[in-house]
Amino acid sequence: MSKKKTNSYNSSIIQIFKSSSNKQKLNFRQIKSRLKEKNIILIKKALESLVNKGVLNQVNPGSYVLVQNKTVIGTVDKTNKGSGYLIVENNDKDFYISEKNTKNSLNGDTVECVKISNREVEVVRIIKRKKNRYVGVVFTENNQKYIDYNSNKDKVVFFCNNKNINNDDIIVFEIYNWEKAVPEAKIIKTLGKKGNVNNEIHAILEEFELPYEFEDNLIKEAQLLKNLQNSKEEEKRKNLKNTTTFTIDPADAKDFDDAISVNKINNDTIEIGVHIADVSHFLKENSILDKEAEKRATSVYLVDRVVPMLPEEISNNLCSLNPREDKYAFSAVFTFKNNKIIKEWFGKTVINSNERLSYKEAQFIIDNNTRTIPTEISLNNKKKEINKEVEGAIYIINKIAKKLREERHAKGSISFNKKEVKFVLDKDKEPVKTIIKESLDANKLIEEFMLLANKKVANLFVKHKKGLFRIHDYPDDQKIITLERIIKKLGYKQNLRNAKNINNELNALLKETESSPEKNLIDTLVIRSMSKAKYSTKNIGHFGLSFDKYTHFTSPIRRYPDVLVHRELERILSNSNKNQNLESLCLHCSSREEVAVKAERSSIKFMQVKFMSKKINKTFEGVISGINDRGVFVEAVENKCEGFIRIKDIPGDYFNFLENEMLLLGRHTKEEYRLGDKVLIKVEAVNQSKKQIDFSLLEKM
Repeated sequence: MSKKKTNSYNSSIIQIFKSSSNKQKLNFRQIKSRLKEKNIILIKKALESLVNKGVLNQVNPGSYVLVQNKTVIGTVDKTNKGSGYLIVENNDKDFYISEKNTKNSLNGDTVECVKISNREVEVVRIIKRKKNRYVGVVFTENNQKYIDYNSNKDKVVFFCNNKNINNDDIIVFEIYNWEKAVPEAKIIKTLGKKGNVNNEIHAILEEFELPYEFEDNLIKEAQLLKNLQNSKEEEKRKNLKNTTTFTIDPADAKDFDDAISVNKINNDTIEIGVHIADVSHFLKENSILDKEAEKRATSVYLVDRVVPMLPEEISNNLCSLNPREDKYAFSAVFTFKNNKIIKEWFGKTVINSNERLSYKEAQFIIDNNTRTIPTEISLNNKKKEINKEVEGAIYIINKIAKKLREERHAKGSISFNKKEVKFVLDKDKEPVKTIIKESLDANKLIEEFMLLANKKVANLFVKHKKGLFRIHDYPDDQKIITLERIIKKLGYKQNLRNAKNINNELNALLKETESSPEKNLIDTLVIRSMSKAKYSTKNIGHFGLSFDKYTHFTSPIRRYPDVLVHRELERILSNSNKNQNLESLCLHCSSREEVAVKAERSSIKFMQVKFMSKKINKTFEGVISGINDRGVFVEAVENKCEGFIRIKDIPGDYFNFLENEMLLLGRHTKEEYRLGDKVLIKVEAVNQSKKQIDFSLLEKM
């Protein structure tokens, strides 16, 4: 009898007892009558197995009872090695699942398990699959077609009896039969050959179930929304069309959801407005567009495209704060006197932006005290003169932004400046080179006023005991202990465990490593030690920013929580008692954000592999960015692409992994490889299906 058969009967028998009563005694005849399978030997084997595992008690010959509290339900969290953990709600500790006991569960599935020890369980039943559709690649073996499903944590081969598929086809499929030795799959659609950029990105979209098109009815509905912009509505709003206003965004931005205005009242008093696209005016609650935006919850930024939350008619046209067009905004206006806020105002406005600037253009103005933008900097590749009032406004807000940033950092706001790589793509979307993205003063001044607006809106929510927050909890103690141990091995002396203000210690560490080769590594390690930021109606503050109150108000075109924040703020300002079911929406939006992050990382990893596929046998300087019992991860300094070197392939010795020390140690030579070590590497091979780069180690530098 196969183990699959045994598990199947185990599950069925447990459900028979559960549907009867936990305490009800059932005999062999009763169990047999309720089972579809009538094979007496199979039933006896399954009953014997459950008794041996302690799930059933044999109270007398042929009679059994279910042992109470022996089964537990939770979510499977797989490891890369095939084993996993059962995460149970409201349970502090997870249960271990060995690879042999995962049954046919996949990562994220909801399952029922039996306890085989205090901390170990065995899967007996799949309650709910996390996904209905999967993505894999076709291969042929012994004239039979198979699908290789190889995600980060699941590696399964499926049989597929379909003559219309060929080797290397990327397939979207459903699983319809798990009972066979090789489970069977049903083809939904073919995306094309693996390796092609467009096909691979579509595979990522399918893998993470991201809708990359809007249905016709949604597009038609979006086109009708322009009727909501009219003179009657404009009369209700504060008119700021004649106030000096501008946007600063990336050069390739297509939607502009924030603008800044400056109104100089006298020499020491200035009104600065933060104007946010008034998406909630057009996106009516419970409309089909609102339900779609809620479902998507966020725009997803892949390397070669954006999967938007809203149709282009809304995001790029109707709501976007395009220059020299009357636009509706939800505004926060702050009156500064001698760099201190003395007055705040929130409300609906109509604005007209004087200029659209890129970060590079704004930075050129700041650096050169000029409003003449040269051809090589200009967005339209032509020399241009910007509005004189806009030029003066940029100097003013840059000065105030620097002051705000200093105050924020003094209070412990953690400042990451991790170098990020952007891929330059050709017409076929193939990566041809990489560039390091710079964080300029122009970026930072916009960021500072967005942070200010978000913080001030959160203050109102606390005052009125409603709204939703962007929260970020303190790091887990164990993660901080691990981080401190690693940085001390790298030669840094920050006291993280016993620090009165851990934020300041982390900032000191990030500042000290600013010019070091391991800067990106340290930034990554610090980020990994952090809790995940999320949305909640229960305010606990934001650890990373060192704010006791914080929300997301400034990006409603790309984030649904910001739309909810706008609606809540409008209710406060209008004294409305209407409530939204915010907590469930917070959970949903946090979950969708996680999916978006994973999809974005997957697209970056694919592009890294694609880029390095053209660099086979090329050498690079690298920094060891990770170590485990299988080998070392190395990040190439030049392009930030990360690859792997297996222990067995490290020359000169056999190396042991010392987990507590986070290093590899040579058995005979005692040579060490640690995090942050500089090495010379060669690109040996890439695996595009697995999104994997293989390096060889040439020398330690």
